[in-house]
Amino acid sequence: MKDITALNYNNFLPKNSSIDYIIVDDGTQLRWGLFPATVEKKATIMLLNGHRDFIEKQTELIEYLQGVGFDVYSYDHRGQGGSDRSLSNNKKSHNPNFGHIVKDIHEIVERLIIPKNRKEPLYLCSHSLGTHLAIRYLHDYPNVFKKAVLMAPFTNFYIRNKTKSFFMKIYTYLANIFGFSNFYATGQARHSGVINHDYAFSRLTHDRARYDWAQYVLSEKPELFVGGVTFGWLKGAMKSIKLLKSANYLSSIKTPLLVLLAGEEYVVDNNRTFQIFDGMQNATLKIIKGARHELYLETDEFRDEVLEELNNYLTET
Repeated sequence: MKDITALNYNNFLPKNSSIDYIIVDDGTQLRWGLFPATVEKKATIMLLNGHRDFIEKQTELIEYLQGVGFDVYSYDHRGQGGSDRSLSNNKKSHNPNFGHIVKDIHEIVERLIIPKNRKEPLYLCSHSLGTHLAIRYLHDYPNVFKKAVLMAPFTNFYIRNKTKSFFMKIYTYLANIFGFSNFYATGQARHSGVINHDYAFSRLTHDRARYDWAQYVLSEKPELFVGGVTFGWLKGAMKSIKLLKSANYLSSIKTPLLVLLAGEEYVVDNNRTFQIFDGMQNATLKIIKGARHELYLETDEFRDEVLEELNNYLTET
């Protein structure tokens, strides 16, 4: 990887960039960015980031895509990054209805992307929670994107202890029933203070420099930080997870898909991903052996493989 300080220009954003805000239908303000190709343009791609992520974290990925001919659009989901938060305590991650985020994506596509890109193919690339939202978008709004790349899909939580999973569902149900939707979920308050970075790093990537750079950005731009999830967020996530595995939900999506999974995955449930994509003729699944969850922030050994797969898939006819 390039030296960590090499990305510290332009307020941590890609060199060729334009950042703005859009107010969506319910009055929520979202931060978005356009990053034009730095070589001859061949297509346009929209990026959907993961939970608690922000545009700056994608800077290296965006610059790669710009350099191979893509105009890139990205934005911060409501409740994180530079977009509006719904609670007075803006460190709480609170999105009780994932359907609202899907509608946000559609407003950005309809109002910002399509009007300027009617003649070029549109592609979608997503990571983790972004992939969960991408699946829902492709289901609700077919025929918008020519192809989609889904990295480390969040189709379920990575919880190997069935008892723990059971009680998490019970706690979440009761908390929301008794009016504690806005409270931190059990064990989540700690994520809004001191974070155990050694533990987080060991679950997300093998590349300490890339991990530390993302944390450095947050230290310089603390307004982008969001912490642990609320019981309301968990309720929304569980409801949306159930939706994805409902009968014929995935099979109704006809967009060609490349699904890239991390071989050393400790954040999302790869087994559930294999189950729900099983038998889909338009989906190609590939495991990046040895890689951890944040595929685009991995060491060059894994990251180069991911980027090659992504670029080849989107550019092949």
